[in-house]
Amino acid sequence: MTNNHPGPQDASAAVVADSAENRREETLLAEIDRCIDELDVGFDFEVLDVLDDEESTPAMIEGLKEKLGTIVAARLFSIANSVHFGKTRSGKITRFMEAVNHLGTRITKSTAIFIALHALATTEEIHVVFARCYATSKLTEAISQKLGLSDTDRITASLGGLFIEIGKAIMLMLCHKQGTKLGAEFIERHYPAVNRKVIEKFELPEALIEIVTRPPFRFVKKDTLALSAVVDMAHAVVEASFRQHGKLVVQSSMPDVEGVIYTSTAGSMLAEQFQIIGLGAYLKVIQNEWTDVEKRLIEKHGKQA
Repeated sequence: MTNNHPGPQDASAAVVADSAENRREETLLAEIDRCIDELDVGFDFEVLDVLDDEESTPAMIEGLKEKLGTIVAARLFSIANSVHFGKTRSGKITRFMEAVNHLGTRITKSTAIFIALHALATTEEIHVVFARCYATSKLTEAISQKLGLSDTDRITASLGGLFIEIGKAIMLMLCHKQGTKLGAEFIERHYPAVNRKVIEKFELPEALIEIVTRPPFRFVKKDTLALSAVVDMAHAVVEASFRQHGKLVVQSSMPDVEGVIYTSTAGSMLAEQFQIIGLGAYLKVIQNEWTDVEKRLIEKHGKQA
């Protein structure tokens, strides 16, 4: 009779193999840590400390524009001037101090880091990861508004979405740099911990850690959703859309040419934001059908014109 049970030699070989795999993973994780420590985003990220310093003068904040570089500063200006963040009564924002005041320091700092990291993307695969992060952030913001979350919680959740897969991007950057490949299972298992290290390295709001480390879908108090759960819902939609279409596909009303019905909509603001951040190729907005009332209003306006 054949004995199918593993013998002492088989068990010993399995232990050796597991030990070797563990050492390999530890080596890879150490390399990822070094990659994070050595990240060069084009500026000394500590210059952003001026945003958290209560004693910073307007001149010090204005000077940050030059230190951040052309791409980061230009995109922050575009975001501040976008419909999504509301046009200012005084017209277009042209001073960096005004842009920071309009966006708020948390959004300015976190978005600057995201833009700078995205600029390091060297492959389509890495660009897609950043696109999923950005899409998650924008959908999280929309869901947060519908749930009636406070401005503080809404911003925290949306920024958590912005970095929800940043660890994957860092790991893929390391792969491209070294000409190596990490297994999909390894990346999925470890990227939440890498997310955390990125948040800590760039001294981003500590509240983001609870979101980006991917805790279980959680209720707080009696039945309130944790912010991480709100982000999880948005991320699930984004993942499904990218899996099927390679981009975020949403359906929304869009502004009519004359602006009779809408001058801006959720879909048009999404499209604007994706274009501004340099990820326009990863969003598709499908136009809702006009209702009969809307068709009559547009037709009436056209005749009057």
